[in-house]
Amino acid sequence: MSLGETIASARAAADLTVEQVSERTRIRATVVRAIENNEFSLCGGDVYVRGHLRSIAQTVGLDAAPLIAQYDAEHTSIVPTAAEVFEAETSTQRHRRGPNWSAVMAAALVAAVGLVAVQVFRADSDGSRPTTTIADPAASISEQPDPTTPEPTAPETQVAQAPRDEVVLKVSALPDNVSWVQVSDRANVVLFTGNLAQSQSKTFRDPKQLKLVVGNAAGVELVVNGTDLGSPGASGEVARLTFTPDDPEGSAG
Repeated sequence: MSLGETIASARAAADLTVEQVSERTRIRATVVRAIENNEFSLCGGDVYVRGHLRSIAQTVGLDAAPLIAQYDAEHTSIVPTAAEVFEAETSTQRHRRGPNWSAVMAAALVAAVGLVAVQVFRADSDGSRPTTTIADPAASISEQPDPTTPEPTAPETQVAQAPRDEVVLKVSALPDNVSWVQVSDRANVVLFTGNLAQSQSKTFRDPKQLKLVVGNAAGVELVVNGTDLGSPGASGEVARLTFTPDDPEGSAG
């Protein structure tokens, strides 16, 4: 059976319509029908074909690995160009998972406590921590810190360490995902363009602005100025975001 026939047969066996598959995978129904007819030009390139095959296989109950292997064996793998990415873009609105602030606060507290413990351990180990022999009990009392002076909390320390005069963007490809990525600075100078292999990460910095284009929005996760923004969109969706020091969560375009 051809690749499209295998998918169509599995969809029918799962008692699903093309429209139901489209709704569950967020892939346009016209693209689903084209794939079942072994027409892959509407997908926008090999990277998107593989992403669509994974989503459709999961929905209709197939193993995605043999489907992708069959596609790779029957078609020439070509890295998509920037033009192909923009041609594949749909009118789907940007869908982004909001940051989990509770998890961020908890992680900040754990990191602060761990840092203090490591510094104390190192000081004790190398003998650099001074030892004072107290001769005068009254003097020892005067040397104690003022208990009325508040110490900064872990969240305040974390906020103070976050960059405020630049944009720091980390792009990480998720496991079993390959996504085309392009990053440019405020002068539209391209800092990186190409595919991020699964589990690969890259970090970029600019004092004013960073522009990001992602070919498969669901295939990556973003961390900007220390905040986890998650994936910027759905499978096969093209995401275009602009980050500045005043807008680290990014704006469309």
